[in-house]
Amino acid sequence: MSSGTIEVSVSEPDELRRLGAWLRDEEPLRGRVKFSVRSPLPGQMGGVLESVVVIATSSTAPALCTALFGWLKHRRDAAKVDLKITNAAGKELTLRCGSADDATELLESMRDFLGEGA
Repeated sequence: MSSGTIEVSVSEPDELRRLGAWLRDEEPLRGRVKFSVRSPLPGQMGGVLESVVVIATSSTAPALCTALFGWLKHRRDAAKVDLKITNAAGKELTLRCGSADDATELLESMRDFLGEGA
């Protein structure tokens, strides 16, 4: 089973916090979710939240997709979510999604790509 990291980005830091909390509530993803914080610029008090990072495998990808699209469905404002996937071989794939119609394609892309690092 191959693994990789998936960085999920949205435009608002508060939304990233909500997404991180949502993903951490999913049993298969517990202990696999953290935040990526950009170092503060001169004159800033703290870093800026950049993304939610999930350590994923081809077998946990379905849980991530289900949770991600569940979170998108419960948001009031429609928005796109960017995913940067890095597989075990160090290759990167960037995907964008935003509707439930994207779920099957996203899951297939993630599974195929994570499997490349094997």
